[in-house]
Amino acid sequence: MNKVLTVGIAIVVSTFIATNAILLFSDKSEIARSYYVHEYDRVHESTYTKELEKESVVVPANEMIVTIDVEAISDIVVLEGDIVQQGMELALLNTQSADVQRAHWESEQQAYMEEQSRLYEILDNLESERYGADTNSTSNQSAEGETTVNVQVDVNVSPEGNFAQAIAETEQKIAEIDRKLQIVSTQLSQESGETALLSPINGNIAAIEERNGTYFITIYADEKSVITYAKEAEWHQINEGQRVNNYSAHREGVVEGIVSTKTQVPANESKWLKAYEQFGENTEEPLYEVQIQLDEQLETLPFSANVNSVFITNEVENAIRVKANWLLNRSEETAEVYTLSEDGKIMRTQVTVPFDLDKHAILSEGLQTDSIVLNADPKTDEAPAFLPFPRELPSWNSIKAIGWKDYLRYLTYK
Repeated sequence: MNKVLTVGIAIVVSTFIATNAILLFSDKSEIARSYYVHEYDRVHESTYTKELEKESVVVPANEMIVTIDVEAISDIVVLEGDIVQQGMELALLNTQSADVQRAHWESEQQAYMEEQSRLYEILDNLESERYGADTNSTSNQSAEGETTVNVQVDVNVSPEGNFAQAIAETEQKIAEIDRKLQIVSTQLSQESGETALLSPINGNIAAIEERNGTYFITIYADEKSVITYAKEAEWHQINEGQRVNNYSAHREGVVEGIVSTKTQVPANESKWLKAYEQFGENTEEPLYEVQIQLDEQLETLPFSANVNSVFITNEVENAIRVKANWLLNRSEETAEVYTLSEDGKIMRTQVTVPFDLDKHAILSEGLQTDSIVLNADPKTDEAPAFLPFPRELPSWNSIKAIGWKDYLRYLTYK
């Protein structure tokens, strides 16, 4: 009888202890208890940036192509690679064709000015009716004297109202007309009767070609910029106006700049794309051109030189960094973390997470300097927590700085 009673009491006591242990120490326990948290971090505010590193190529900020009929030229006085100044002679005209050529330039100037005026009108309409009409299409044709210059302006806006793209296309066409006007205006700046083809800008002669009875003289402006080519995944990370830091092995320091343009159409084969492929990775994916406007010039670097460009795709000031796997209930840019209140209680804190960086989450809102963040192990809200006692071992240099006499005096001090 005593044996049966003893076994029964033992079973009851064991069941009671086991049940309380489950209720107390289970992960889903609602009973308040103290937690020993061996993983925690006292955080501090700082500035964090997310970067995209790309190989880039040095290109001219402006490229002009001066054209003229072969029959109008008596001699070309420059060679490829020559440095030219604005107004310097590129070629000499035949005396008998000088007047005809000047009339041609005057006719071109008139047509380009009319086209420029019409483009600015279209640009004003697009900006004022950004949320209005679905399509704007305009054409303009001008003819004067014996020379006919056809001008076509065609800007389409999609039914979805993609006015930003239409405005960008219009601004690009305005820039093209400005370049053509600059070329023609330079030629007309000569006194009537002078017989020369002049350079419209300061720069370098990049190429002199003859095609179908016309000379094409390509001039690279002295001002330089940088271009790179992005895959689709990178294209979505890059936006116009983003800061870019540019580095070269042949130039000290960093040259800052911004993204000036990124194309929506895959890049065609070009000399700059070929130069990029020598430095960048080879891929079968479509590549999109991204142009970088520099804050200062790269006089010491030649065209097609390699540059390492670092795009600042995201930046947050006064932000907090915590381990990414310490986040709870993460959804897009929001999450929760366990933190410790001033009275030592565990609490959940809502945070904003703009991006991740090196296996850490960057938090822009929710925490501040000296906040204590706990790991993601399940815990009960409002439960007390205690942390490991911080240890700071003395360095060997500090030990050697004190002699044995000092140790003896401290040990025998009363």
